[in-house]
Amino acid sequence: MKVKNITNGPKGVNSVDGPVEIGPGQTVDVEMSEAEVASSKRMKWFEFAGSAASASDDDQPKTAAEVLEMAKDPNVQFMSFKSAATKLLGDKTPSKKDEIIAALEDLATKP
Repeated sequence: MKVKNITNGPKGVNSVDGPVEIGPGQTVDVEMSEAEVASSKRMKWFEFAGSAASASDDDQPKTAAEVLEMAKDPNVQFMSFKSAATKLLGDKTPSKKDEIIAALEDLATKP
């Protein structure tokens, strides 16, 4: 979706990949959830063209093996990894990365 900042100062939106800063008069192509588009439209700082993502890949459930692969990827931020792990581990998600990995490995080996 195309998003144009129609204000005199920089503004930001939350894309499915994280925050995106948009300079005054600048137009960017970003993928945003329907809820984020609705929230951004209320601010009246932007013009929108295109459609919002109805279900991004981030919304789809991941397996323990997929989340473990995220841990190995240097481009994946810790909080993204922890969020995906929390969807699998629930309230019992440890706070440290190595402990999360151990819990996911345990989950992956269970039938």
